[in-house]
Amino acid sequence: MTVGETQEKIMKELASEAQRRRAIAWAVSLTTDTKLAPTPYELELLEHYAIGELTLDEVLYRLDSRVQHLLYRSKATGHFSPEQLTELLEQARANNARCQLTGLLCYASTGDFVQVLEGSALEVHALYKRIQQDSRHQHVQLLRDQATAERWFPDWQMAFVQADAPEFFWLVGYLEAHSNNLPLPQLPITEPHLRTLLAQFSNL
Repeated sequence: MTVGETQEKIMKELASEAQRRRAIAWAVSLTTDTKLAPTPYELELLEHYAIGELTLDEVLYRLDSRVQHLLYRSKATGHFSPEQLTELLEQARANNARCQLTGLLCYASTGDFVQVLEGSALEVHALYKRIQQDSRHQHVQLLRDQATAERWFPDWQMAFVQADAPEFFWLVGYLEAHSNNLPLPQLPITEPHLRTLLAQFSNL
């Protein structure tokens, strides 16, 4: 039997939703408590497959083209002058263009950062590891690391927002509350890029 015939046989055997759900439950059970356990995004795709909205080929394509979103906060080890911020942004945008990364950097007058990195999981995680080792950052805290179907900031190698202290701490308070499943505060934030971040983050 050829590979194509085998795939066709499997698809016929999984013709009903009940059969697909049994197959998914069996596969998921094999990965419980392992590094191969499905992520929320993978479970979402499997649900679309189970109810017949996606084929297996479409699930695999979406997995291959998924976008990793990594959100973290940190504290600068020293004050950043406007010139240093410009230099930091230029370096980030050049590196992100090479690695096909996009995202958002928010800097507060208190010397605090919040940054979103998005792209392939390999490139995003490699950059985050470098940031953790960067002497310009301290108290690096991961807020979310999750895949979705598309980018939040597709037109920006690195969008930049300079926030005042109250706005920044409203933002961080919301992000940390959401990450810890706590009641979410009302947000007096109007900056468009930050609104995009909050809207997308709330859907994770």
